[in-house]
Parts: sequence; structure tokens; C-alpha cells
Amino acid sequence: MEPNLRDTPLRRFNTFWWGLALFVVFGIACFVIKNFFQDDEMYSADDERGKERIVKREQVEAAQAALLEFKKDGDSVQVPPSALFSLAGEILETKPADSGVPHNKEFK
Repeated sequence: MEPNLRDTPLRRFNTFWWGLALFVVFGIACFVIKNFFQDDEMYSADDERGKERIVKREQVEAAQAALLEFKKDGDSVQVPPSALFSLAGEILETKPADSGVPHNKEFK
């Protein structure tokens, strides 16, 4: 492998500082463009979409309240026990059916 005679420590030092200066100039240009060429009226998509989300959330909460018929006392919610335990009883009573496929395992 032949040594490159144009590769010197001074050239490497110079290249590093030119690259750093170019990075700083790019940052200054972005700052100038952002602050001086910006529209005065700001439009926030989150605020506009937030209004729709609030309406949808209120509709969902109203539908859930109608289905569950629960009482709301401040931050706590009282759900009738029959709504919870009847479903839990059904889940616990059902057992998975046998698939009929042998597993071919032997236990000692």
C-alpha cells in the first residue's frame, strides 16, 4: 500500500475546522429562517384534532355509562357486582375442549 503524500496532519486539522464551521453556518441559517421568515398566525393541528377527540370521548363515555349503569362518586366508580361476577362465573365454569390430537409425550 502506497502512502498518500497529500494526507498530512495540517490538512486533516484544516478539514475538521472547515466541517465544523459549515455545521455552525447551517445552524445559523436554520435559526434565521425559523425566526425571521415565520408566519405570524400559528396553526396547531393538535388543537384542532383535540376538539374532535374530546367529542368522541364524551360519546364513548356516555355509551359506556348507559351500558354499565354505574354510579360515579368523584373519582371512584361503583359497578354493580352482578355485572362483574356473572361474567367471571361463566369464564371460570367453561373448560377448554379436548382437541383429540395425542401429544405423544411420556411422563415418568
